[in-house]
Amino acid sequence: MLSLVLLSLLAAPPAVEVEVFVPLCDNALIECGRAPAGAPRALDTNLYWGAMYGAERFLSRAPGFKVVSREAGPEDSAVLRVLVLERTAAKGERPVRLRLHAYAGDRIDTALEDFLRAAAGASRADLLVWAGHDRLMDRAPPPVESPPGASPRPVVVLACMSEQYFGPVLKTLGSSPIALTRTLMAPEAYLLEALATTVARHGPTEATAMRSALVEAYARYQRISHRSASSVFSNPKQSSSGAAPR
Repeated sequence: MLSLVLLSLLAAPPAVEVEVFVPLCDNALIECGRAPAGAPRALDTNLYWGAMYGAERFLSRAPGFKVVSREAGPEDSAVLRVLVLERTAAKGERPVRLRLHAYAGDRIDTALEDFLRAAAGASRADLLVWAGHDRLMDRAPPPVESPPGASPRPVVVLACMSEQYFGPVLKTLGSSPIALTRTLMAPEAYLLEALATTVARHGPTEATAMRSALVEAYARYQRISHRSASSVFSNPKQSSSGAAPR
């Protein structure tokens, strides 16, 4: 019996590691709604973290997801909380582990630098995700260098018009965009759920499957047509080269 258990463990595929950067919504930068939704350090009420479709509240209650750990960020850090969740694998799927970093909204520039550095190869995650305001619409890209010997990571950027603003920056870093956006959009957690499901079924770099899943989820939760939702997300064949930033 023991040998069967060991064989089962050895045969189990390793979890796909997804690292998610979530800068909290900040009413000083964009319109987040009521004051609590845009309070940049209010984890329990912030639009992108504690609201109905916020990352922690939504995913911690989503079917098939379980919270592994929930820890405060280091003292004086821009990171307010690190949340680790696992998505249970169904037959034919791989398990997915998501590590979400909740950044204070008034420290979004630190979040941006950390994300780009991770994309350049500082992270070992299988997929990196930015889910929040497109800070590159407001400022020039920070200087980021690839660590020596590092391998740039595949990324998804769930932010307004990320193909235009993040695309060229990611290209200079050698990072591969798996999903970007063309229009204004809401970077809400049902998209992270769809992303995790796609990764479980198809792996972290299947761009066509990823786009299809994001479109379906966006149409459903935004209550818009599939055609309208499809216009939000970039065509994988066209977004790899990026466009010139404004």
